[in-house]
Amino acid sequence: MKTGGREGDDGSGRSGRSGERAGSGRAGSGRAGNGRTGNGGYTRNGGRGGSGGPIGSQSLERIVGKSGRGDGKLQQRFGRLVQKVDQLKQRVRAWREARADIDTEISRYHALLEQVRRPCRELVELLDRSYSSPVFNKGDRKKLAALICELAGELIEAGGHDDLKQLYNRYSRSDFDAEAAAVDAAGAEALRSMMEMFGVEFGEADVSSMEKLQAFTEAQLRGFEADAAAAADAAAAAADADAARRARRKRSAKQVAAEARREEERRSSGKGLQEVYRALAMALHPDREQDPVEQARKTEVMREVNVAYEAKDLLRLLELQLELEQVEPERVNGIAEDRLRRYNQILDEQAKQLAAELEELELPFRLELEVAPSVRLVPAHVIARIRKDAEAVEHDMAEVLRDLAAFREVNRLKAWLRTQVRGRRRGGEIDLFA
Repeated sequence: MKTGGREGDDGSGRSGRSGERAGSGRAGSGRAGNGRTGNGGYTRNGGRGGSGGPIGSQSLERIVGKSGRGDGKLQQRFGRLVQKVDQLKQRVRAWREARADIDTEISRYHALLEQVRRPCRELVELLDRSYSSPVFNKGDRKKLAALICELAGELIEAGGHDDLKQLYNRYSRSDFDAEAAAVDAAGAEALRSMMEMFGVEFGEADVSSMEKLQAFTEAQLRGFEADAAAAADAAAAAADADAARRARRKRSAKQVAAEARREEERRSSGKGLQEVYRALAMALHPDREQDPVEQARKTEVMREVNVAYEAKDLLRLLELQLELEQVEPERVNGIAEDRLRRYNQILDEQAKQLAAELEELELPFRLELEVAPSVRLVPAHVIARIRKDAEAVEHDMAEVLRDLAAFREVNRLKAWLRTQVRGRRRGGEIDLFA
């Protein structure tokens, strides 16, 4: 009969607290009582909105066309950027569309955690009542006390079971809060040492607990931000003064030309978008259409155009032009260099924004599942992982219910305790959860 689980697994896919509580004999904060009675790590949070979805493969092919495969660097860059933006849009859209399904799975997972804690609580109380039975010898009671501490401790850590502290303290012959404070202080000291290695100076600051260390760190960050803002203001003032001095000097023809070119690029950065938008707006103006059905269609398409323009989504605007047959593929393939340069600038900025949004959508799950940034993460993997953890909780609950029924007979509990002598050893202690 198995009443434990993987060491250090809190049911969320992350490793739990490792190391024993001082004097408690509790190894780690694993799945409490066959189980994942911990807080669980998955949280529900929505992602940012955005414009339009990915474009169709035929539209992409027409947009890239020869202009993305020519010999010129601008043409090749245009083709690469078009494909990059489209791929990023597909990934962002996949996360947005999967958000509801992910939240549903997370809600189910948390509901299962709540369900398994109830029979775990009953099991702790049953073991407590059985402890004084004359059928147990000293060795049996020692194992029973360790099991009670393990289950009670994890229920306390999960929250809502502080009344079990008294029972935990009795069987562990220690104090739950004191142990928790010791673990907290040890963690704070380890983190302080690591931060000192990176040059952080604490001076006389009291950082004896994680809470105090966090408060100190936040205060330091606020100070850094204030210093950075002041430095930025000073740098800006110095730059303005320097610019004024340089303006008074005689500039070379090359400098004048370079500055003029940069200014032109700044002024024309939105020109490419405006050109495409204006052409679409002229073609789609609903007031110019007499047919009510066509007027409604153009109104809907114009709404898409406005959304894409607001989001600076050049790729979607180009696709809409092609859909309306406002631009022939041959013309797209022969975009002038100055316009191509503007398009590349817009697409590059759009790719950066999409990459930032994708990172924001993925980050909570990368942290939760410990997935490195270099590893591709897709919503299907997250959903599969949550479902796997939920299935494990269901399995744990079935085991707890079986234990609860079996251990009502003290002789069966005694027989099970005797089998644990043959369990694997972990850190020199008998592993009751083998």
